[in-house]
Amino acid sequence: MADGLEDALLGYGEQGQQTVAVYDYAKCVEILMRRDGMDQDEADESMNYKVTGTSLAQHTPVFLERFTPEETESFLRYLRPAGWS
Repeated sequence: MADGLEDALLGYGEQGQQTVAVYDYAKCVEILMRRDGMDQDEADESMNYKVTGTSLAQHTPVFLERFTPEETESFLRYLRPAGWS
């Protein structure tokens, strides 16, 4: 579990053969801003360095970043090899 970010917990997921906690990344940023008085950039930096950059071996949680419809299309184009439909 990510300490102090319980309100951002979405549920659990499978990673390999391990069950791990899944958090809403944007909600984590909001919590850091509210709780610790950070601005958006500071909260993002803290998330990237202190939270998502930390490995807990097989217990490392997943931090989900939600896509807009446009971001979904862009990401899917990135994943598809050239020539795939």
